[in-house]
Amino acid sequence: MSAALPASNDAPPGAARLLLIDDAPEQLRQLSSLLASQYRLLHATNGMTGFQRAQAQRPDLILLDLVMPGLDGHAVCRLLKSDAATRAIPVIFLSSRAAPEQRLEGLRLGAVDYIGKPFLAEEVRARIYVHLPRSAAPAEPRAGNDDGNPELALVHAAAQLLGEQLAALPSVGQLAEQLGLTERRLSTLFRKHLGLTVSGFISEERIRVGCQLLGSTQMSVQDIALEVGFANPANFSTAFRERLGLTPQAWRQHQRDGAAS
Repeated sequence: MSAALPASNDAPPGAARLLLIDDAPEQLRQLSSLLASQYRLLHATNGMTGFQRAQAQRPDLILLDLVMPGLDGHAVCRLLKSDAATRAIPVIFLSSRAAPEQRLEGLRLGAVDYIGKPFLAEEVRARIYVHLPRSAAPAEPRAGNDDGNPELALVHAAAQLLGEQLAALPSVGQLAEQLGLTERRLSTLFRKHLGLTVSGFISEERIRVGCQLLGSTQMSVQDIALEVGFANPANFSTAFRERLGLTPQAWRQHQRDGAAS
């Protein structure tokens, strides 16, 4: 069994913890270089080590390679979702095998997202930010931390405001005004730090919250659609399917089937 690489200590205190599972050392180095300044990183170079490390360390999110010797990514995801200690940890697949049927299989197993290789740095950062549990300590410093990056604090504050108002969002200009910024400045900060436009972040956040409500409540799809800011359930279903490859109803059923297995 390959030994796990040492955890990163470059991130600020209280940053969220990510577990990177990949058998390719160069891939781990690339991801570590990309993420070490924002997150505390744990590493594993094979599937079993990754599963055991997830059990022991309880990371906030897992980036999981699909093609590995021994336990592949699908097998690791099955183990993670069958263990009460790791079931709730969001899993994002990273793989060069990104055909629709392969993406669907990953989502059916309980993964929250699927990023194709070669990946874009901005996409990886944005997907992680969107899927991190909001209860996890944020990688960005909070407003009022004089030692933190004020730009990141503004992005975090804007994201929090948007998350609280999905059902009736302010315009980008109104949001910027609430933060003492111009609309152009706010848009620049989102692109710089999240790799997303403000509207792109809103789209991701609506799907993320929709998944959360589908999985944790008995709310109807219609009520969830309105809760996350869609005018009707048809628009919600279309956006959901385009993003995750499943209808909201099918995604909910797969989640229930996985929890029952």
